[in-house]
Amino acid sequence: MRDAAADPGPAERGGAEEALLVARAAAGDAPAFDDLVRRFKDRVFRLARRFVRSHEDAEEIVQEVFLKVHRSLPGYRAGGPFEHWILRVATNACRDALRRRRRRAEVTVSQIADNPGAWLDAALSGASLDAARAEAARLLAADLLDLLPPKDRIVLVLMDLEGMSAAEVAAATGSTRAAVKVRAMRARRSLRRLAERVPRRRT
Repeated sequence: MRDAAADPGPAERGGAEEALLVARAAAGDAPAFDDLVRRFKDRVFRLARRFVRSHEDAEEIVQEVFLKVHRSLPGYRAGGPFEHWILRVATNACRDALRRRRRRAEVTVSQIADNPGAWLDAALSGASLDAARAEAARLLAADLLDLLPPKDRIVLVLMDLEGMSAAEVAAATGSTRAAVKVRAMRARRSLRRLAERVPRRRT
């Protein structure tokens, strides 16, 4: 009878393979680094796309992230999953992009009727809406998120749009789980207050 404890499962084997890739990339192995980029590029792009409107801007953030990863890998010390570390680098890059823009958009979604707060909840929760309403809700959420301070926006995007747990967000942002929960709660309140100020459609 085989010893199950001595036989690593797919997750353990995948983790060991990834750790080897990271070690090789940190030592200057270019193909290993390219493999890491292929593994995480889509994940980083999806995160960046939550913060910027255009595909091109998101691609710029992805390039910036992997340049930083390439420079930082020689000093990388595993203290958790590599994905958490790279998401932290990506989160910081998104925060820097928001700070550079320093833009506070005006809310101009005048076609939203009745209850903007409910539309906002739908946009953040991924509730099923018809195509026109879903697009309007997405635009409303994007406009309102632009009005939040970068730290608040990052927490809401990671938790409500990316579906990450408070612990995962804490790891990605260098915060604590308790601080993340408090910031998310306050940010949602601020977002709803902004939503209630959206002009209703006149009939």
